[in-house]
Amino acid sequence: MTDSITVRSPRTGAVVGNVPITFPAGVADVVSRSRKAFEQWSRLTPEERRPYLKALLRTLAHNIDRVADVIVSETGKDRGDAIGGDIVIALANLDYYARHAHRLLRPRPGKWWPLPLTKAWTEFHPRGVAGVISPWNFPFQLSLNPVVTALAAGCSVVLKPSEVTPLSGQLVAELAAEADLPADLVMVINGYGDTGEALVRGGVDVVAFTGSTETGKLVAKAAADRLVPTILELGGKDAMLVLADADPDLAARAAVFGSTFNAGQACTSVERVYVVDSIYEPFLAAAERTMRSLTAGDGGRSDIGVITYPQQLGLIEEQVREAVAKGATVVVGGHRVGDNAYAPTLLTEVDHRMLVCRDETFGPVLSVMRVPDETTALELCNDSRYGLHGSVWTKDHRKGVRLASQMQTGTVAINDITINFFVPSVPFGGIKESGYGASFGPEGLYAYCYPKGITLARVAPVTKLLGAWLPRRPPPFGGPRHWKRIGRLVARR
Repeated sequence: MTDSITVRSPRTGAVVGNVPITFPAGVADVVSRSRKAFEQWSRLTPEERRPYLKALLRTLAHNIDRVADVIVSETGKDRGDAIGGDIVIALANLDYYARHAHRLLRPRPGKWWPLPLTKAWTEFHPRGVAGVISPWNFPFQLSLNPVVTALAAGCSVVLKPSEVTPLSGQLVAELAAEADLPADLVMVINGYGDTGEALVRGGVDVVAFTGSTETGKLVAKAAADRLVPTILELGGKDAMLVLADADPDLAARAAVFGSTFNAGQACTSVERVYVVDSIYEPFLAAAERTMRSLTAGDGGRSDIGVITYPQQLGLIEEQVREAVAKGATVVVGGHRVGDNAYAPTLLTEVDHRMLVCRDETFGPVLSVMRVPDETTALELCNDSRYGLHGSVWTKDHRKGVRLASQMQTGTVAINDITINFFVPSVPFGGIKESGYGASFGPEGLYAYCYPKGITLARVAPVTKLLGAWLPRRPPPFGGPRHWKRIGRLVARR
């Protein structure tokens, strides 16, 4: 058994780094050290934590090229995708919490009714040590974002990045140290599934996991043994609804971008498109034309980079092969490019019997289906075990909002693609088998807190004034008629 993980470039196979493994037996000690850091960090007020978040923001902004170098080296993705899809999103989220966390964490006053002599409010307290397990597709921002959110809430963090891309996770701890955050506040452990399980079971107070639905279920089960709350951002099978009044060329180009950005390795990739019959032909022609103009796998000089995780290539091929066997047509692509990339692929004649329509593909494959009307499009969109993200394309904004509200997803974009990750003020999360909990926004911050409700008797105990104390007062003050009157008063009748 080796005591380290060797990281190789998916493009060239060359060694780009090496990290030590934290075996399961050593995880409890790391969590213990993190708890000591939490005890100090949680004593700071949200306002006192702000300068540290701002320092981390400045440190990241000054190290964009360094971070991009690491991301590209271990993922093989395009450098622009690394900066735009990993670093800029991380900067936006960090900036949001540096600006607003102190305000969001202020005590929230309660309403005086029905007890005018009682003051009530809610406080938000950090849960403790946060365990974060991050994936390989956006290895930096999906590591840094939960870490930053937990820190803003007052937690300390133990991060376990994917064993496929551990160098990006290591950067998070390095940047935290360079920003002069307290020692052991952000700690990184490396390893495989057993190390991740040891972290979930190792005494942390909240777990944030981003990854596959299957692994997310295992995380939830392990956390349930200790009733540890979890934030799960899992798989997606994102649908795009293209209505009759949409611009077919614009929507088609958006669909191609949404399906091929980061080589399709995104939880919010467009994988299913339902196009209303009246504009199906012009939409398909524009999608084919755009798809044919793309290149893949050319050593970083192409539009689409390589598939980071080699096993994913086999899954993509299996889904396309099965779809074709059941009647789908490959309009563009449908094959590997070299040893580690997949051609941008356009499929038609697809239906919901096929894996490519039911399971997450996580590759540059776009399935386009003709539908008679928007009602059918919505029904097919919601016919999925996933519910992470989706989009609606229409010139009628009112109709777009109505359909977006009816989509069974945690997030929706109207007339845009994958934009929600760039809007840190609103929550991002899924429903169904896409998980639960949220990142971003106030909801993301509160996920790392527990709410504490507090009441204060302004004059005297209200329970005493209401006649609830024992021994019971004689009627009419302590009996059923007394409480009936109070009940009617509460109901304002």
